[in-house]
Amino acid sequence: MRRLFSEAPAGPDLRPALQSIVALMVLLLPLLLMTTSLQKRAGIALGVPGPDEELPPEVPGAVEDLRVERQATGYLVRASVRKTDVVGTAGNTEAKEVLATDLTGLQEVLSTFKGLDPRRERITLVPAGDTPTDEVVRWMDAVRVGPSGELFPKVILAAGPRP
Repeated sequence: MRRLFSEAPAGPDLRPALQSIVALMVLLLPLLLMTTSLQKRAGIALGVPGPDEELPPEVPGAVEDLRVERQATGYLVRASVRKTDVVGTAGNTEAKEVLATDLTGLQEVLSTFKGLDPRRERITLVPAGDTPTDEVVRWMDAVRVGPSGELFPKVILAAGPRP
């Protein structure tokens, strides 16, 4: 007996193909999210303490404080060097001031202080109020690495006097 109304032949079932794609995504998506790092950026780390915050203490050494100030005649290096007495303790320091006329002279002066305290890594830079940004960046690069090797990799910028 023949049917009166016959249905058109149905195409292949697509559900198994879609299920396999969904299963693949369920496996690959978490793996991709876990292995991708969002920290792949290049830049200089910059940490600025607030007005009420203090910096963490530096590792104790012969040089307790090291500042470089930009002046019209060059770079003034101010250092607090611990006295070499037998009874010399932290805070018992003498102030040293050395003037360097250019960046090469500054690197020589800083390498002298690095020789006094090789473990010291921190230096404070005080640019003048009208110092251009590109000069500050060159200055920061010069105090990080000198001709004889690494000097002071941790650079702190302090506010200088306004013109």
